[in-house]
Amino acid sequence: MMSMRRQPQLLVKLRSLNRRSRNILSLLPETLIGSVCSSHLLVFYRQILGDVLLRDRASLQSADFISHPVLATFPKLWEQTDVMDALRSAWAEKESTLKRSEKRDKELLKAKFLLVYHDCVLPLLHSVLLPPFRWAEEETEDARWKVIADFLKQNKENQGALKALLSPEGLHEPFDLSEQTYDFLGEIRKNLA
Repeated sequence: MMSMRRQPQLLVKLRSLNRRSRNILSLLPETLIGSVCSSHLLVFYRQILGDVLLRDRASLQSADFISHPVLATFPKLWEQTDVMDALRSAWAEKESTLKRSEKRDKELLKAKFLLVYHDCVLPLLHSVLLPPFRWAEEETEDARWKVIADFLKQNKENQGALKALLSPEGLHEPFDLSEQTYDFLGEIRKNLA
């Protein structure tokens, strides 16, 4: 390209969306930077966040911490694309086993999503075997993919993560309650700063 003395060009291809994608994107903010293939997972997160903030709290005026591991860990997950891919594939497997009538029930879908999240993401985020995420470092990415693939295979064989979590080979970080709570006002303070 340099030898031809041409200016670099950015090509943007636009296409019309199907109905399902349009419905998913209508539930998200207008400006969103991220992968479209994970947008349906972000919709679940926002629906769960709305339910917890508006329906499940004792008082709407309450500023207490919210004990909800999905709300506390999903923003971290958005930064770790490999674990997000693991969640996406685990959710796709689970969704393929659901009946058509179950797929129309929004509350059932959220409950199933929470189960998949607890089985797939939480053990991976707190696993000692999973190296810390480093962007564009091939050795680390390969090691992480190997751990994630082994864990997903084990989950599939054992029909869930409980056996892996209770086995002596499964090493995890110590439990810290602050990592499982969502500080609603803390998020507002971070956004204002």
